[in-house]
Amino acid sequence: MKFVPKKLPLVFFQRETIQVARDLIGLQLCVRSNDGSVRQGRIVEVEAYIGVEDPACHTYLHRRTSRTEAMYLSGGHSYVYLIYGMHNCFNVVTAGEGEPEAVLIRALELEDPHDRAAAGPGKLCRHLGLTREDSGLLLEGPRIWICESDHRPLVIASAERVGVDYAGDAAFWPLRFFDEGSAAVSRR
Repeated sequence: MKFVPKKLPLVFFQRETIQVARDLIGLQLCVRSNDGSVRQGRIVEVEAYIGVEDPACHTYLHRRTSRTEAMYLSGGHSYVYLIYGMHNCFNVVTAGEGEPEAVLIRALELEDPHDRAAAGPGKLCRHLGLTREDSGLLLEGPRIWICESDHRPLVIASAERVGVDYAGDAAFWPLRFFDEGSAAVSRR
């Protein structure tokens, strides 16, 4: 019997952020292009950002700007931002409305597991064609959705997040989760 993936319901994202982050590993991120084609990959690396008490989070101490407005939506929305003035980064908003938390999708494993075209947040957005115009979209399609996968990781590992040295002790929180067996993981 052929595996038919199901889209995740929005309630999947409206849970505790760290649990959502772990549960995203192994699922499929899908993006429909303007021409109707769908690009997708298996999520193999993520980072959790746990809101107003997390010095590494864009909404730390209740910061609210036009850029972060999507993070204040209910879980199941997209949050896309620009970093270093050149790379888009795709996040999944989690928790409830007004609880600005999210999970950064750091890497996807593509059909060829050694293809690293989506191994890193900027590369992932470039490969899928995601831009800041995609921020605030519901993750139930037709543009972006996450669905089940027939390939789940054997070992999910955790480590400190990448590139958040400015966050003091929070830089060392083990909130990066990854599929230990994937060649697409950007850092071990």
